[in-house]
Amino acid sequence: MKRISAIRAIEYLDDNESIGIGTGTTVEFFIEELSRIRNKFVNKKFYASSQRTMQILLNLGLDVREPDRILDVYIDGADSVDRNLNMIKGGGGALTREKILAFNSKKRIIIVDETKVRKNIFSFPMPVEIIPFSSDLIKLNLINMKLKFNLRKFNENPFVTDNGNFILDVFLENEENPFDIAHKIKLLPGVVEIGLFENLADIIIIGKENFEVEEIKKVP
Repeated sequence: MKRISAIRAIEYLDDNESIGIGTGTTVEFFIEELSRIRNKFVNKKFYASSQRTMQILLNLGLDVREPDRILDVYIDGADSVDRNLNMIKGGGGALTREKILAFNSKKRIIIVDETKVRKNIFSFPMPVEIIPFSSDLIKLNLINMKLKFNLRKFNENPFVTDNGNFILDVFLENEENPFDIAHKIKLLPGVVEIGLFENLADIIIIGKENFEVEEIKKVP
């Protein structure tokens, strides 16, 4: 399902010179498909949302740069999407760089398998990237908001993003106004970014178990 959505996304690259690439397992299927026709893209400029993606692209001999322009197109996956083009992202820990590239792109294409399409996107915990100095204080604020959360860990230590920050995974599935709460969390001092992506997808490509592909497009 991931692969067939990735294959469809390749079709959107031909006329674009600057291409942003996200992070995650679905994106790596996309890069694998890209590698099969690598020669078509050696003169294009690529921008990666994580150190991992950057290294994969460099290993293909592609021109990978730091963000220095508005991108023609951005390709990424998502942890949870709805049919209104809202998303939760950040399961791979790259939400801040992903949002920077998505915001600064002319077209945003999201590739997912059908298990990621949900009525309530908050059924996947919302990642929140925070500055380590603020960690305990942000936890206190979330407790005061009566919210449940986990500090993301790796090998028993706090998971550290490419930006040197921590991630809290906040559970909003059962909250009455999760979008409003997410916006309040974003305003807490020390919060770098939240994993709620609104109005940052133009096309969601959904790979299905029956090998069909569905596209949800933003209404002009």
